[in-house]
Amino acid sequence: MFFSSRLSTLARVQHAALACGVPILLAGGCAQGTSAKESNTGSGANASGSGGSIAGTGGSDGGAGGEGGGEAGGEGGGGETCAKPLTACGGACIDPLTDPKYCGASGTCLGPNAGKSCDPIGETCVAGACTSICAAGEVMCDGSCVSPLTDSAHCGASANCIGPNAGVVCKPEPNACLGSPEQSCIAGKCGSACASGGETFSFTGGVVTYVLPACVTALNVTAFGAQGGSSSAGSAGGLGATVSGALCVTPGSTLTIVVGEQAPSAPYPCGGGGGSFVATGTTPLFVAGGGGGGYSDWMPGGAATLLATLGQGIGGVSFNDGGGGGGFSMNGAGSANSGGIAFLNGAMAGVEFPMGNTNASRGGFGGGGGSSQSGSFNAGGGGGFDGGKAGNGNASTGGTSFITTTATNPLFAPAVRAGNGSVMLTW
Repeated sequence: MFFSSRLSTLARVQHAALACGVPILLAGGCAQGTSAKESNTGSGANASGSGGSIAGTGGSDGGAGGEGGGEAGGEGGGGETCAKPLTACGGACIDPLTDPKYCGASGTCLGPNAGKSCDPIGETCVAGACTSICAAGEVMCDGSCVSPLTDSAHCGASANCIGPNAGVVCKPEPNACLGSPEQSCIAGKCGSACASGGETFSFTGGVVTYVLPACVTALNVTAFGAQGGSSSAGSAGGLGATVSGALCVTPGSTLTIVVGEQAPSAPYPCGGGGGSFVATGTTPLFVAGGGGGGYSDWMPGGAATLLATLGQGIGGVSFNDGGGGGGFSMNGAGSANSGGIAFLNGAMAGVEFPMGNTNASRGGFGGGGGSSQSGSFNAGGGGGFDGGKAGNGNASTGGTSFITTTATNPLFAPAVRAGNGSVMLTW
């Protein structure tokens, strides 16, 4: 019985010793521990969160309580506190409205709350959204915002403007007037600065101003003068001339254009045909002379057959009140406005003399001289750079033509145009 009691006591001592973590050297129990596990009044770990100090309740149970306190303290510590509106991301306080790495971040800044990383090439964070630095339609290329539709160095560029997205460089293209300028980028594709085009002007009865496209530097011009009036008795009006050539022009410059009119028919003398003019300001470029008026059934009108190279463009002489054709700068001679009006003065036709006489006709718009019935029948001269002269037995004559000395490939063709004149521009 005594032996059994000693064994029971020894077992309890062994259990206490093992619980205290010390070797079994004595038969007595563990009076007081020296660590959290040994102490009957262990203090536990200190939690830095909201848990405070968690004390053990004594013995080995108190030690376990200290261990739990340590774990609680570990979980509660380590969080970054940022003043609003900043958010803790990547170990730092950032503004999610402007930070390009965590643009639009919120909450824990983890996973879907981490916001978006803006493209360092071409994007910035604005109000929590990645926004292009460049204006709408532009892309960032080589540090600058460019339009991929028009930029010759990055024609057709897209996205980040790197590698295949960088577009192409438009290569120089020969130009007769400007040497070899850079080829233009048009709608995202390399091409000529100007697509081939042109305008054709027919008789309208007025002076036309035309503004060349801003890309045109080289212009081709063809002008036809009008035919003189043909008598209903059978005498044809003189044919108008043709001039053509190419010249260099200032892009966007304004041309003044007159298209000659064939003079109306009449039973006897007829007016002269109008000249066709292309000028810039007060400088003539191309003038195609109009033909002289026909006379009854025996004297056809004189054709436009001469090319002027000098002078200011004088008016034609009259004959027995028949009007001379208007020139570039000076009106044709005549009676009671039968002379044709100069291009610089409006290029109006000379009237028939006397006005209202149905046996004779006025001239054609473009400076054609009016015809007359004044003791004799007198046909009008054609309009042109120099106006044609009025005539009777010595038939009327056509106006002269003109081509500027700056033109290349100049061409003059006399007596080729019947009917109204025309002007054609091509580039």
